[in-house]
Amino acid sequence: MTLRSFLFGVIMYLSWFLFFVAGALFSKIFSAILDLGVVSQFARGISDRILVSLIMLTQELEYLRQLKLEVMKEKGLTEAQIQFQTLLFDKWFTNWKEAVIINFVSSYPPPLKKDLQFHDWASATKYVEKIIKEKRI
Repeated sequence: MTLRSFLFGVIMYLSWFLFFVAGALFSKIFSAILDLGVVSQFARGISDRILVSLIMLTQELEYLRQLKLEVMKEKGLTEAQIQFQTLLFDKWFTNWKEAVIINFVSSYPPPLKKDLQFHDWASATKYVEKIIKEKRI
């Protein structure tokens, strides 16, 4: 065996090893990219359903507000008392809706946060209307 054939064999085995390592790295990177895509789709689906549930909850709270208003009128509360209670509820309700969206956006996974299409309650309701029109939910 000559030195030349020995070196050729070493280079051949070394190149096979490098191709193996490159293939393993490519597989790992490609798998991570696919996993991120799956996680992104999952997060989007979950967040869409959560937003729809929040909108439904706000509709129920609006209904309860109307019931409370009717009960206050039936109980004979003065118009000033009813107006005060309504103003108090409306202020709380507005703050609650904004806090829910702020907490939702801030708790969203950082790599996926750039994909969110809303940042406050108004844009979240528009996004939910768009989802419903597209029949994604």
